[in-house]
Amino acid sequence: MDKEELLRRLEERLARGEIAERTYLDIKARYDAMPDVPTAPEPPMSPEPPIPSVPPVPPVPPLSPDAPRHARHAGHPEFRNGDMGAMIERTIETAMEQVAATLEAAFSNKEEARRRMDEVNRRMQEAISKVGPRVEEGGRVCVIRGSGTVAGGQHFEEFKCAGSGTVQGDLLADEAHVSGVCVVEGRCVGGEFHASGRADIAKDVEVQEFHVSGKANVGGDVRAKEVHVSGSTTIGGGILDAEDVALTGSVHVGGQVKTQDFTSRGKFEIGGGIEAQDVDIRLAGHSKAPSIKAQDIEVRRGERNGELTVETIEGEEVYLEATRAGLVRGHSVHLGPYCTVRVVEAEELEVHETSTFKERRSPPART
Repeated sequence: MDKEELLRRLEERLARGEIAERTYLDIKARYDAMPDVPTAPEPPMSPEPPIPSVPPVPPVPPLSPDAPRHARHAGHPEFRNGDMGAMIERTIETAMEQVAATLEAAFSNKEEARRRMDEVNRRMQEAISKVGPRVEEGGRVCVIRGSGTVAGGQHFEEFKCAGSGTVQGDLLADEAHVSGVCVVEGRCVGGEFHASGRADIAKDVEVQEFHVSGKANVGGDVRAKEVHVSGSTTIGGGILDAEDVALTGSVHVGGQVKTQDFTSRGKFEIGGGIEAQDVDIRLAGHSKAPSIKAQDIEVRRGERNGELTVETIEGEEVYLEATRAGLVRGHSVHLGPYCTVRVVEAEELEVHETSTFKERRSPPART
């Protein structure tokens, strides 16, 4: 039975009062919302009983003796009076069972689709909630993902910028981690600062540890016990009050570097000179400083060669390679390969055959 025929039968039952209107509308709405379903094969129909107002139908000629046998053979049913209504009922029930089964499967799929959509929405909301500045754990942690701006002057135990962030004022954090791009419009004050992305700090940095493996620009001084740079860093002021400065990237310092230990495996340009206890330099490119003053100074050519240009070098034990200097002063001075020095003041002096100096003087008397 096709869809139109089934609905017509339902309308007839509604008209006869056999089903309620609400039941009819509910079944019709559900059936209209469903795709076409296979319908049960429709059994042969007998002619409708005559309506009283219509003239009587002429009598049907008597059946041949073979007719009853033909009607009963090959599974053909023999209809009697009253079978029509039962047949319609069975047809409707069969069709409705198919509709119900299809509806159940469809609504089950809808529930599964709705469940999956809810899961997608939940994940989207979770991802959206992580975009932009987010303050967690009672204000102790600030996380920026995506893009966001944070008011300065707030103290955080931990600050993370994994997107593009701006701190409007001073960044105060026990630990600060930048893996995206972060602009600090004031100072950076705290315990540790780590930049594996790009950090632009307008003023001074005052931390215990300053680590850069990406790129950093500092407008003022860096005051830290440890300064480790393996990326590219520009510092407008100096590096002050340090215990350990280790450079393996490219560093430009506008002011002076004061530390106990200075190590370089990259290239540097320092505007105010280096003052330390121990200086250990492996040249990788051209490096420059106006002065180096330390107890022990060692400058060697790296794998990529390079050259150091410095005006004054002062130390107790001095070993130099690939260095151009105006004055080298020390108790023991060893000019290794490829050095060019104007004046040497040393009690003990060794000079490699590829190195030269113009003048040797006695070191000044110690007081």
